[in-house]
Amino acid sequence: MTNPSVILDSCVLYPMPLRDTLLRAAEAELYQVYFSQEILDGATRNLVRKGRITDDKAARFQQMLKMHFPEAMVEVPSELVAVMNNDPGDRHVVAAAIIAKAEVIVTSNLKHFPAEALIPYKIEAWHPDDFLVHLDELFPEKMIQVIRQQSKDLKNPPLTVIELLNKLEKNNRVPKFTNSILLSEYSDTVFQIAKKALNKLGRLAPEGVRYLEGERYRLWQKGQIFTITAKNHRGEIMRLENDEVRGNLSSEDIKAFQIFEKELEKEFAEKS
Repeated sequence: MTNPSVILDSCVLYPMPLRDTLLRAAEAELYQVYFSQEILDGATRNLVRKGRITDDKAARFQQMLKMHFPEAMVEVPSELVAVMNNDPGDRHVVAAAIIAKAEVIVTSNLKHFPAEALIPYKIEAWHPDDFLVHLDELFPEKMIQVIRQQSKDLKNPPLTVIELLNKLEKNNRVPKFTNSILLSEYSDTVFQIAKKALNKLGRLAPEGVRYLEGERYRLWQKGQIFTITAKNHRGEIMRLENDEVRGNLSSEDIKAFQIFEKELEKEFAEKS
């Protein structure tokens, strides 16, 4: 499914920075975004209720979305909403998807969109994590650029790419997507730091194994296989084998290895 037509539910237009990431991907023409007035009202109503914005700012926010995505608004007839059979509070969302001829509804409330209510209209409900992973698989370079630019544009407060991904991972619950970006952006850096540490500080074991037991991670290498294991419930977080990288990196792992690199440089400088 390339460049799909997508309805964004109000629950994914509410939280930052997820909303920004999704809309930037739409602006980059990675998918065609649609929403209705009721969806926008639901998003801004929650923002106002939580004290995030005022009524005036909510109105300006809606106007900005309509200006940036002039083709996105769909008019939803009440008669269509009435014949939908998913969760009553979200029937307008499915009706909007039908009017927009959307293939996907991106929502965190998957239980409100059971497959049996969507199949007759050839619509699927996707969690934002799965949707962003899908976009990243289709457009890896463009999605990385979306994240880099989002980080660069954030001023209040400023966020590095790692800090932005940390918020997306922990606040917005899109860990699969953030892991994919982290692997693409930082796996080479992490492996270079780990290899340097293993070469300088590692111990030899039988059968050509070299390993290093750190406080938080265990580094292990045998031939062309290199692994990094977290010393907690997460287990192996990265594996390099046959020039293929697999793993489950977190933003905290990246920070830890960046600190580790500085400590290594300081230690080697003192010894030289």
